Amino acid sequence: MNLFALTQGPDRRILRIPLSRHVQAEVETLFRRQEGEFVASTGEELPFDGSYTPDQGECLVIAGYADINNLHDAIDHPLGIPEIPPDPAAFDTVKALFTGYRSEDGERVALIQSFNRRRIISPTGFTLLHTADTYRRVDGVGLTLDDRLAGMLVGTRLKFLSFHAMRQVLDLSAYFAEATVPELRAFARTAGIHIADEEAFVAMADSWVRKKVTLIGRNGILEAVSSAEIRRAALEFGIEIQTVQANGREAVSLPGRKAELKALLKFLDEDYYRSPLQGRNYVTNSKRSV
Repeated sequence: MNLFALTQGPDRRILRIPLSRHVQAEVETLFRRQEGEFVASTGEELPFDGSYTPDQGECLVIAGYADINNLHDAIDHPLGIPEIPPDPAAFDTVKALFTGYRSEDGERVALIQSFNRRRIISPTGFTLLHTADTYRRVDGVGLTLDDRLAGMLVGTRLKFLSFHAMRQVLDLSAYFAEATVPELRAFARTAGIHIADEEAFVAMADSWVRKKVTLIGRNGILEAVSSAEIRRAALEFGIEIQTVQANGREAVSLPGRKAELKALLKFLDEDYYRSPLQGRNYVTNSKRSV
Protein backbone atom coordinates (compact mmCIF):
# COMPACT_ATOMS: atom_id res chain seq x y z
CA MET A 1 0.00 0.00 0.00
CA ASN A 2 1.45 3.33 -1.10
CA LEU A 3 0.99 6.53 0.90
CA PHE A 4 -0.36 9.64 -0.83
CA ALA A 5 -0.90 13.27 0.07
CA LEU A 6 -4.03 15.12 -1.02
CA THR A 7 -3.11 18.78 -1.40
CA GLN A 8 -4.79 22.10 -1.97
CA GLY A 9 -2.69 22.71 -5.08
CA PRO A 10 -4.77 23.25 -8.23
CA ASP A 11 -2.23 21.60 -10.55
CA ARG A 12 -1.06 18.59 -8.52
CA ARG A 13 -3.85 17.54 -6.16
CA ILE A 14 -2.24 14.18 -5.34
CA LEU A 15 1.42 13.52 -4.57
CA ARG A 16 3.07 10.27 -3.54
CA ILE A 17 5.11 10.05 -0.33
CA PRO A 18 8.08 7.74 -1.03
CA LEU A 19 8.65 5.15 1.71
CA SER A 20 11.25 2.51 2.35
CA ARG A 21 9.97 -1.05 2.07
CA HIS A 22 10.10 -1.49 5.85
CA VAL A 23 8.22 1.75 6.58
CA GLN A 24 5.69 0.98 3.85
CA ALA A 25 4.85 -2.30 5.59
CA GLU A 26 4.44 -0.49 8.90
CA VAL A 27 2.21 2.16 7.31
CA GLU A 28 0.04 -0.57 5.82
CA THR A 29 -0.27 -2.22 9.23
CA LEU A 30 -1.23 1.11 10.80
CA PHE A 31 -3.92 1.93 8.24
CA ARG A 32 -5.31 -1.61 8.29
CA ARG A 33 -5.61 -1.44 12.07
CA GLN A 34 -7.34 1.94 11.85
CA GLU A 35 -9.68 0.56 9.20
CA GLY A 36 -10.61 -2.30 11.51
CA GLU A 37 -11.25 0.12 14.38
CA PHE A 38 -13.37 2.37 12.15
CA VAL A 39 -15.49 -0.53 10.89
CA ALA A 40 -15.86 -2.08 14.33
CA SER A 41 -16.97 1.22 15.90
CA THR A 42 -19.45 2.19 13.16
CA GLY A 43 -21.75 -0.77 12.76
CA GLU A 44 -24.77 1.33 11.73
CA GLU A 45 -24.51 3.42 8.58
CA LEU A 46 -26.88 6.39 8.20
CA PRO A 47 -27.49 8.44 5.04
CA PHE A 48 -26.00 11.91 5.36
CA ASP A 49 -28.54 14.75 5.27
CA GLY A 50 -26.72 17.52 7.14
CA SER A 51 -28.93 17.46 10.23
CA TYR A 52 -27.67 14.47 12.20
CA THR A 53 -24.50 13.98 14.23
CA PRO A 54 -23.79 10.26 14.59
CA ASP A 55 -23.71 8.62 17.99
CA GLN A 56 -21.21 6.01 19.08
CA GLY A 57 -21.52 2.98 16.83
CA GLU A 58 -22.80 5.02 13.87
CA CYS A 59 -21.31 6.71 10.83
CA LEU A 60 -22.64 8.89 8.03
CA VAL A 61 -22.63 7.73 4.42
CA ILE A 62 -22.85 9.58 1.12
CA ALA A 63 -23.86 7.01 -1.50
CA GLY A 64 -22.77 7.74 -5.04
CA TYR A 65 -19.92 10.04 -4.04
CA ALA A 66 -18.09 11.37 -7.09
CA ASP A 67 -14.35 10.76 -6.64
CA ILE A 68 -13.38 14.08 -8.25
CA ASN A 69 -9.88 13.92 -6.77
CA ASN A 70 -9.28 10.46 -8.29
CA LEU A 71 -8.16 8.82 -5.06
CA HIS A 72 -8.95 5.36 -6.39
CA ASP A 73 -7.02 5.95 -9.60
CA ALA A 74 -3.95 7.08 -7.64
CA ILE A 75 -4.10 3.90 -5.53
CA ASP A 76 -4.43 1.77 -8.68
CA HIS A 77 -1.59 3.54 -10.53
CA PRO A 78 0.89 4.80 -7.91
CA LEU A 79 3.90 5.08 -10.19
CA GLY A 80 2.09 7.66 -12.29
CA ILE A 81 1.83 9.97 -9.29
CA PRO A 82 4.75 12.40 -8.77
CA GLU A 83 6.60 12.35 -5.46
CA ILE A 84 6.16 15.14 -2.96
CA PRO A 85 9.36 17.19 -2.56
CA PRO A 86 11.09 17.07 0.84
CA ASP A 87 10.15 20.67 1.55
CA PRO A 88 8.00 21.95 4.45
CA ALA A 89 6.30 24.33 2.00
CA ALA A 90 5.05 21.35 0.00
CA PHE A 91 3.61 19.65 3.08
CA ASP A 92 2.02 22.93 4.12
CA THR A 93 -0.52 22.46 1.30
CA VAL A 94 -1.44 18.90 2.36
CA LYS A 95 -4.93 18.46 3.82
CA ALA A 96 -5.13 14.65 3.94
CA LEU A 97 -3.11 11.47 3.72
CA PHE A 98 -4.54 8.34 2.19
CA THR A 99 -3.75 4.85 1.05
CA GLY A 100 -5.88 1.98 -0.14
CA TYR A 101 -6.32 -1.29 -1.95
CA ARG A 102 -8.68 -3.49 -3.94
CA SER A 103 -10.66 -6.00 -1.92
CA GLU A 104 -10.87 -9.66 -2.89
CA ASP A 105 -14.07 -9.00 -4.82
CA GLY A 106 -12.44 -6.12 -6.72
CA GLU A 107 -14.00 -3.23 -4.80
CA ARG A 108 -11.72 -0.23 -4.42
CA VAL A 109 -11.10 1.09 -0.89
CA ALA A 110 -9.43 4.38 0.08
CA LEU A 111 -8.48 4.95 3.74
CA ILE A 112 -8.30 8.65 4.58
CA GLN A 113 -6.59 10.54 7.42
CA SER A 114 -6.88 14.28 7.98
CA PHE A 115 -3.65 16.29 8.00
CA ASN A 116 -2.66 19.82 8.95
CA ARG A 117 0.52 21.83 9.34
CA ARG A 118 0.86 20.89 13.03
CA ARG A 119 1.83 17.41 11.85
CA ILE A 120 4.81 18.69 9.87
CA ILE A 121 8.28 18.21 11.39
CA SER A 122 10.36 21.04 9.97
CA PRO A 123 14.16 21.30 9.97
CA THR A 124 13.81 25.01 10.72
CA GLY A 125 12.73 24.09 14.24
CA PHE A 126 14.65 22.10 16.84
CA THR A 127 12.97 18.70 17.09
CA LEU A 128 14.36 15.94 19.29
CA LEU A 129 13.60 12.25 18.75
CA HIS A 130 14.31 9.60 21.37
CA THR A 131 16.10 6.58 19.93
CA ALA A 132 18.74 4.17 21.21
CA ASP A 133 18.42 5.49 24.79
CA THR A 134 19.17 9.05 23.85
CA TYR A 135 17.66 12.06 22.09
CA ARG A 136 18.82 12.98 18.64
CA ARG A 137 17.97 16.04 16.61
CA VAL A 138 15.72 15.54 13.56
CA ASP A 139 17.54 17.36 10.77
CA GLY A 140 15.18 16.64 7.87
CA VAL A 141 11.55 17.10 6.90
CA GLY A 142 9.16 14.74 8.63
CA LEU A 143 5.52 14.22 9.45
CA THR A 144 3.39 12.45 12.01
CA LEU A 145 0.36 10.36 11.06
CA ASP A 146 -3.00 10.59 12.78
CA ASP A 147 -4.14 7.85 15.15
CA ARG A 148 -7.51 7.35 13.42
CA LEU A 149 -9.21 7.52 10.04
CA ALA A 150 -11.29 10.53 9.08
CA GLY A 151 -13.23 8.36 6.68
CA MET A 152 -13.28 5.66 4.03
CA LEU A 153 -14.24 5.71 0.37
CA VAL A 154 -15.48 2.23 -0.46
CA GLY A 155 -16.34 2.17 -4.13
CA THR A 156 -18.60 5.21 -4.38
CA ARG A 157 -19.71 5.13 -0.73
CA LEU A 158 -18.05 7.79 1.41
CA LYS A 159 -18.19 6.90 5.12
CA PHE A 160 -17.27 9.40 7.84
CA LEU A 161 -18.04 10.48 11.40
CA SER A 162 -17.90 14.27 11.19
CA PHE A 163 -19.16 16.39 8.32
CA HIS A 164 -17.11 19.34 9.59
CA ALA A 165 -13.90 17.28 9.60
CA MET A 166 -14.55 15.56 6.28
CA ARG A 167 -15.36 18.76 4.40
CA GLN A 168 -11.90 20.04 5.39
CA VAL A 169 -10.55 17.12 3.37
CA LEU A 170 -13.00 16.61 0.49
CA ASP A 171 -15.35 18.96 -1.34
CA LEU A 172 -18.82 18.02 -0.08
CA SER A 173 -20.62 21.13 -1.35
CA ALA A 174 -22.57 19.05 -3.86
CA TYR A 175 -24.10 17.07 -0.99
CA PHE A 176 -24.73 19.83 1.54
CA ALA A 177 -24.02 23.52 1.13
CA GLU A 178 -24.46 26.29 3.66
CA ALA A 179 -26.63 29.13 2.42
CA THR A 180 -24.80 31.66 0.28
CA VAL A 181 -25.32 35.42 0.57
CA PRO A 182 -27.92 35.41 -2.26
CA GLU A 183 -29.70 32.51 -0.56
CA LEU A 184 -29.67 34.38 2.77
CA ARG A 185 -31.25 37.37 1.04
CA ALA A 186 -33.85 35.12 -0.60
CA PHE A 187 -34.65 33.62 2.80
CA ALA A 188 -35.02 37.09 4.30
CA ARG A 189 -37.63 37.88 1.65
CA THR A 190 -39.52 34.60 2.00
CA ALA A 191 -43.27 34.91 2.49
CA GLY A 192 -43.97 34.32 6.16
CA ILE A 193 -40.64 35.83 7.24
CA HIS A 194 -39.97 39.45 8.18
CA ILE A 195 -36.47 40.85 8.74
CA ALA A 196 -36.24 44.51 9.66
CA ASP A 197 -32.57 44.88 8.63
CA GLU A 198 -31.56 42.50 5.85
CA GLU A 199 -27.96 43.76 5.74
CA ALA A 200 -27.50 43.17 9.48
CA PHE A 201 -28.97 39.67 9.12
CA VAL A 202 -26.53 38.78 6.33
CA ALA A 203 -23.61 40.25 8.28
CA MET A 204 -24.33 38.19 11.42
CA ALA A 205 -24.97 34.96 9.50
CA ASP A 206 -22.12 32.71 10.59
CA SER A 207 -21.64 29.10 9.47
CA TRP A 208 -24.26 27.83 11.96
CA VAL A 209 -26.90 30.31 10.78
CA ARG A 210 -26.18 29.53 7.12
CA LYS A 211 -26.55 25.80 7.78
CA LYS A 212 -29.89 26.34 9.54
CA VAL A 213 -31.20 28.49 6.69
CA THR A 214 -30.40 25.66 4.28
CA LEU A 215 -32.13 23.06 6.48
CA ILE A 216 -35.20 25.24 7.04
CA GLY A 217 -35.50 25.71 3.30
CA ARG A 218 -35.32 21.94 2.84
CA ASN A 219 -37.91 21.06 5.46
CA GLY A 220 -40.45 23.47 3.97
CA ILE A 221 -41.79 24.50 7.38
CA LEU A 222 -42.63 28.04 6.28
CA GLU A 223 -44.77 26.77 3.43
CA ALA A 224 -46.46 24.02 5.43
CA VAL A 225 -47.23 25.85 8.69
CA SER A 226 -48.74 29.31 9.17
CA SER A 227 -46.99 32.00 11.19
CA ALA A 228 -49.79 31.92 13.76
CA GLU A 229 -49.34 28.17 14.25
CA ILE A 230 -45.57 28.61 14.58
CA ARG A 231 -46.09 31.30 17.24
CA ARG A 232 -48.54 29.18 19.22
CA ALA A 233 -46.33 26.11 19.11
CA ALA A 234 -43.28 28.12 20.20
CA LEU A 235 -45.05 29.34 23.31
CA GLU A 236 -45.33 25.74 24.52
CA PHE A 237 -41.52 25.74 24.74
CA GLY A 238 -41.28 29.18 26.31
CA ILE A 239 -40.17 30.81 23.07
CA GLU A 240 -41.85 34.11 22.33
CA ILE A 241 -42.09 34.80 18.60
CA GLN A 242 -43.09 38.20 17.32
CA THR A 243 -45.22 38.40 14.19
CA VAL A 244 -46.01 41.37 11.97
CA GLN A 245 -48.21 42.02 8.98
CA ALA A 246 -46.14 41.93 5.80
CA ASN A 247 -47.42 41.85 2.23
CA GLY A 248 -50.97 41.26 3.41
CA ARG A 249 -50.19 38.25 5.66
CA GLU A 250 -48.87 37.50 9.11
CA ALA A 251 -45.11 36.90 9.12
CA VAL A 252 -42.60 35.69 11.71
CA SER A 253 -40.27 38.52 12.69
CA LEU A 254 -36.65 37.38 12.98
CA PRO A 255 -34.80 38.95 15.95
CA GLY A 256 -31.83 41.23 15.40
CA ARG A 257 -29.75 39.73 18.23
CA LYS A 258 -27.79 36.61 17.32
CA ALA A 259 -28.68 34.55 20.40
CA GLU A 260 -32.40 35.14 19.91
CA LEU A 261 -32.07 34.57 16.16
CA LYS A 262 -30.38 31.20 16.72
CA ALA A 263 -33.07 30.12 19.18
CA LEU A 264 -35.76 30.91 16.61
CA LEU A 265 -33.91 29.17 13.77
CA LYS A 266 -33.50 26.10 15.99
CA PHE A 267 -37.25 26.08 16.53
CA LEU A 268 -38.02 26.52 12.82
CA ASP A 269 -35.71 23.57 12.08
CA GLU A 270 -37.70 21.56 14.66
CA ASP A 271 -34.84 21.08 17.10
CA TYR A 272 -37.29 21.33 20.01
CA TYR A 273 -39.34 18.30 21.00
CA ARG A 274 -41.48 16.92 23.82
CA SER A 275 -40.72 13.53 25.31
CA PRO A 276 -43.58 11.06 24.75
CA LEU A 277 -43.42 9.46 28.21
CA GLN A 278 -43.10 12.35 30.65
CA GLY A 279 -44.04 15.25 28.42
CA ARG A 280 -40.80 17.12 29.11
CA ASN A 281 -39.48 19.70 26.67
CA TYR A 282 -36.04 19.27 25.16
CA VAL A 283 -33.77 20.87 22.58
CA THR A 284 -31.37 18.86 20.42
CA ASN A 285 -28.53 19.68 18.07
CA SER A 286 -28.92 16.48 16.06
CA LYS A 287 -31.86 14.55 14.67
CA ARG A 288 -32.98 12.09 12.05
CA SER A 289 -36.35 10.83 10.91
CA VAL A 290 -37.68 7.57 12.33
